[in-house]
Amino acid sequence: MPSRKKTEIAPVAEATVAIAAETVTEIAAEAPDEKPVKKPAAKKAAPAKKPATKTTKAAAPKETVKIQFGADEYDYAEIKKAVEADYKCKVKDRIKTVEIYIKPEDKAVYYVVNSGFTDKIEL
Repeated sequence: MPSRKKTEIAPVAEATVAIAAETVTEIAAEAPDEKPVKKPAAKKAAPAKKPATKTTKAAAPKETVKIQFGADEYDYAEIKKAVEADYKCKVKDRIKTVEIYIKPEDKAVYYVVNSGFTDKIEL
């Protein structure tokens, strides 16, 4: 049987460990032990305040529409209410659109509701 040679491995391993230990020690010495201190955020200058202004919604002006023909005078708001009431008595449906045609010479109001239903009321 051939004889085996013994090689010395221990000194090589010791040298490698020694270098590794020195490197770790040097790196640990360089690393700071404390956490970095956060710098407080710089305070921004407050924006200049503008003078307070009142912002109010302008209310729609109250409208009154009168139709005069000869000696007669008719109020549009009353005609509109009468048209809506007449339609709701005849058809139980919601009013989406309404067109009103006033003919004072006939003393009548013709109307079209929801582009389909047409009728007439007397003034």
